[in-house]
Amino acid sequence: MAILIKNPETERKARELASLRGVSLTGAIDGALDKALAEAAPPQRKPTLQEMREATDRFRAQIGMRGPQPHVTKAEWDEINEIPGFAEDED
Repeated sequence: MAILIKNPETERKARELASLRGVSLTGAIDGALDKALAEAAPPQRKPTLQEMREATDRFRAQIGMRGPQPHVTKAEWDEINEIPGFAEDED
């Protein structure tokens, strides 16, 4: 796939950047675009614990689940999800 750069000054800058970095023209443009995209992207913020709990509550309300569910042990989970005729300890 090709990109046509019609502006001679832009092409000169791209070639100079490639030369200074010791990379190909494609590498220089790729690196410059990566940097520009990183700077242009809005900063990512991690949600707070309170926001995650509120989102969980909204989700539960949407699917009709009220409040936290009782704890299920591994043994209970395995029993609920047992596949008839399948046993791990059989040879």
